[in-house]
Amino acid sequence: MARDAALSWFTTVHSGEATPAELAQFQRWIGASDENRRAYEMLGALWGDLDRLGDPRRAPAADTVHPLRRDRSVSRRGLILGAAGAAAAAVVAGAVVLPNLPDGDIRTGVGEQKSLDLADGSRVELDADSALSIDFSPQARHLTLLRGRAFFDVAPDHARPFSVAAADGVTTAQGTQFSVHLWSDEVTVTVLESAVTVRAGAANMTQLLAGEAVSYDAAGFGAKETVGKAQASAWRRGKLIFEDRPLRQVIADVNRYRRGRIVVTNRDLLRLQVSGIFDVHQPDGVLEAITRTLPVRSVALTRYLVLLYPA
Repeated sequence: MARDAALSWFTTVHSGEATPAELAQFQRWIGASDENRRAYEMLGALWGDLDRLGDPRRAPAADTVHPLRRDRSVSRRGLILGAAGAAAAAVVAGAVVLPNLPDGDIRTGVGEQKSLDLADGSRVELDADSALSIDFSPQARHLTLLRGRAFFDVAPDHARPFSVAAADGVTTAQGTQFSVHLWSDEVTVTVLESAVTVRAGAANMTQLLAGEAVSYDAAGFGAKETVGKAQASAWRRGKLIFEDRPLRQVIADVNRYRRGRIVVTNRDLLRLQVSGIFDVHQPDGVLEAITRTLPVRSVALTRYLVLLYPA
């Protein structure tokens, strides 16, 4: 198809490494038909529009602390093209238009973390690109994790239960340490000290003790897992740990630490399993590991947009 060939030629011409023979071949291709020229010019116009875009998400909050990472350009040199070129081009227009994300009462920007002491003496640590709303009353302490991940060190108050809602579930504790992680499609609750109860949906409830974790989604609970304290708190020390996590969740996490977006163009890739330990200061290291160990390739259309497609 002309669109496939156009993307191939576009990456070659703009790589900065095209040979005179390749440029001559490109001129013969683009002059061979009006369809070829239109496909190439359409891609060129799209590239120009994307290049003028900043990070498609909002800028970090001005009051955010603990900066983890600043802007980092992705070179156009060495762009890799595969059979999924047409699919990659097709998703570009939609990939850079993101929904408005809820702010909550406290939030963090991309690649930033924040600690906050609450009015009841509890402490919250928010991971990168996270948002939390707070609703305290004389009867209850209720919080809602709107996106991202948070750690809670809860001050005891037997008269006012402490609960955290995320997606279709609620985690309740009175004096404990636990974290809630809202992935792309499920929620993981991990307990570091004491115990919590977790309700998913209308009826299901389970209890977690220290060193245990469970994930839930719209279908209910997964199996309980044993998690060491060091592993559970690794993100608070600047490490991302994935153990057989689907690529869709890994990308959702990595996107919270780097400017721009990583977009997977093929649904089958989203189920691939990823394991590894990565530094949040170098989120592109996850990309390198993915393309090195999985049947996946990447193409950087701009410094803010990277596409993953089948190798």
